[in-house]
Amino acid sequence: MMFLKQWYQRRVRGQTSYVADSFALVGSIVLWMFWPSFNGSLLYDDATVQQRVVVNTYLAICASCVTALVTSHMVHGKLDILEVQNATLAGGVSIGMSCSYNVDPWVPVLIGGLAGILSSVGYGKIAGCMESVGAMDSAGATQLHGIPGVFGALAAAIVVVATTNNQYFAADTVWTEMDDNTNGKQFGMIIASIIVTVAISFITGILNGLLIRIPVCGTVPNKMLIDEMPFFEKEEETPVYNTSIA
Repeated sequence: MMFLKQWYQRRVRGQTSYVADSFALVGSIVLWMFWPSFNGSLLYDDATVQQRVVVNTYLAICASCVTALVTSHMVHGKLDILEVQNATLAGGVSIGMSCSYNVDPWVPVLIGGLAGILSSVGYGKIAGCMESVGAMDSAGATQLHGIPGVFGALAAAIVVVATTNNQYFAADTVWTEMDDNTNGKQFGMIIASIIVTVAISFITGILNGLLIRIPVCGTVPNKMLIDEMPFFEKEEETPVYNTSIA
């Protein structure tokens, strides 16, 4: 996230090309297909839980695709390419904490669908509010990872309290019988993890911002912060002359 002059933000906002958007959509499709492997990477030793992770993740991400596209059309009157590339993946982010839970299919569908709405609204409304105060999230991390991530963690905490089926992680493991755990205690740990994660993000973000302001390396003008051409060396083209005699 960068703080730029508003005149420059208005100039660069939404400036994309057909080729860049096409490649970005290919990347979104790849992420869509392989997102279950992100969520289930630590559960490699239990095939039952892996299958549950894949099903719950795909249900959530399918729901976010539908709600994100509908919300984008309602907010803008048409589909916004930035939201198609990113907000459609919000379901995979939001279901990350609860993807291994043994719940009914409507639960991941609801979580993913609401995440798609929140992410799309974030791109359509919240991003503009951030830019109005001088903040520019060039990667859309706030709308794709921040908002759906916090929402997904809160949703997981609610599911822990609301459900009566405690077999969350493995077919033969009941976590409430381990270490005197209870639904309320698990809820408290999830809330505490959200607070700690957000606090670490803010603190390290501020420190990183202060670090990059140290004039050790050459500075880049605001006009070149998003333009990548100055950082690449392009070989000069040699003109070709037609030497044939008619």
